[in-house]
Amino acid sequence: MSPQTKDEDVSQREVVIPDWVKPEAFEHLLKRKVKDYRETKSMRAKAGVAAGENYATIMLRIELDVEKEDKSQTTKAFMLKTPHQSELYRKMIEKTDIFDVERGMYLEVVPELEQLYRDVGLEVKFGAEAYEIEATDYYVLLEDLRPRGFRNINRLEGMDQAHTESVLKKFSQWHAASAVRVETKGPYEEKYTKGFLKNEEIVDAFCTRSLKVFMDNIELFKDYETYLKDLQIACAKTLEIVDSLNNPEPDELKVLNHGDGWSNNIMFQYNENNEIQDTYFVDLQIPKWGSVAQDLYYFLMSSTSLDVKTSKFDYFIWYYHLELVKHLKLLNYSKELPTLRSINDALNKYSGWGFICAGTIMAYVLLDTVEGADVEKVLGDDDSGFKKSLYVNPRFQKHMEVLLPWLQHRGAME
Repeated sequence: MSPQTKDEDVSQREVVIPDWVKPEAFEHLLKRKVKDYRETKSMRAKAGVAAGENYATIMLRIELDVEKEDKSQTTKAFMLKTPHQSELYRKMIEKTDIFDVERGMYLEVVPELEQLYRDVGLEVKFGAEAYEIEATDYYVLLEDLRPRGFRNINRLEGMDQAHTESVLKKFSQWHAASAVRVETKGPYEEKYTKGFLKNEEIVDAFCTRSLKVFMDNIELFKDYETYLKDLQIACAKTLEIVDSLNNPEPDELKVLNHGDGWSNNIMFQYNENNEIQDTYFVDLQIPKWGSVAQDLYYFLMSSTSLDVKTSKFDYFIWYYHLELVKHLKLLNYSKELPTLRSINDALNKYSGWGFICAGTIMAYVLLDTVEGADVEKVLGDDDSGFKKSLYVNPRFQKHMEVLLPWLQHRGAME
């Protein structure tokens, strides 16, 4: 979970710069990027995101002042993602190298998906350019999108209809291309297909234990007695719900899910009239091969504004399906095209995942910025203080009081 850049002024934040982040590490890249490169005069590394805005990684904005052969100077900026130094986080990376996965997604998978569209005459970009450097540690190095006018929305307010449609269109393009790519080139490498749902420790900490804290504070929610029995059933079935997502039926439509598509991992570029020009995904660390329901619930539960979250949900699915079919046809998908009913069947089948996303992801997204919020607090054993703050948050309660009857009526807590 990490945004690439925020509108806040984050340059004043104290941040730990890894020892290997020195001008020499970027020299070969700068020689390729800067015509008539002569030498790097200086380097600055600053916090790339506001405090408390990303849990999973340290994000740095690297600025390098370069002198060319004619003695003129230019500055190149990049976003560098590096790991937290905590022991817990290091152990997690050793099991699943999310930095290797993300670099591979940017450098191998995404260019393949974009090329599929280029081959049929449509220019589709999914995200920032990524670069390789000589590093002695885990890293992902990306183009800084800020100079091109990309920014995140305010996650606490959530996305209105126009932003939601823009994201769903991009998801439909991504999902369509990912399905066609498997048809033409065969399965993805296993590292791109597992996501975080195969990791029992993360599922236990992030889903099961978070929902336990939610239930410990359920009396704060209006009319909670109406849902109590169903909620107890749903919370007891967390692992069962995740297991069903991990093992979709052979005849289901399967795509490469982004896996972490919430508001801080989606950036928008606007024109001079403040209309959305383009939408990019960032943070490609946990892709997952499986049902489209995974991305759809994750995004629509966590990142839409309260006034459209449930009232426009069926419309959003209709819109997504329209765009999905359009792009599958464009890319000459050879299998039977998914019907709107089949997409809704998948959403019904995995409606328990919708409940989990509302009770976990949405709680993190709607939490006010917390200094020092990191993966230790998300995955650590101490559930009391930080996790309680997720559920006593009035903003979360307001959303959940709208969602609980809606989820109940969809059978999501059966």
